[in-house]
Amino acid sequence: MRKMMIRIIILFVAINFVWSGNPYGSSADPEMSQMGMASFYSYECANQPMANGKNFDPEKRTAASWFYDLGTVLAVKSIDTGLITEVVVTDRGPSKKLVKKGRVIDLSKRAFQDICALKKGLTSVTITVVNKKE
Repeated sequence: MRKMMIRIIILFVAINFVWSGNPYGSSADPEMSQMGMASFYSYECANQPMANGKNFDPEKRTAASWFYDLGTVLAVKSIDTGLITEVVVTDRGPSKKLVKKGRVIDLSKRAFQDICALKKGLTSVTITVVNKKE
């Protein structure tokens, strides 16, 4: 059983390494905006490692996305409220199943609160690249 768990962990790490880029194609064009649904990271993710190697802090303005390079700064605007927050892409997500349903970004709790009430859970957003990672 222990060997099986070690193999699963190694496989998970390898998959994350390979998928550290965008599994859906090249990074989004910085000249274009992307629309979709945004959610926020579960509280259970606090202090868990992210794709950039650092631990997740729900009080920082960060995001998980498959569509942008790690380190890219994004402006995320809620279509419902018109409020905007800037985030740094530090992780990969949402799950591919949710991406197929229109979820394009997971925000930290702090970033989500900047643009809408947490109790809403999801909000329609537009995403624009502010500063592409060099």
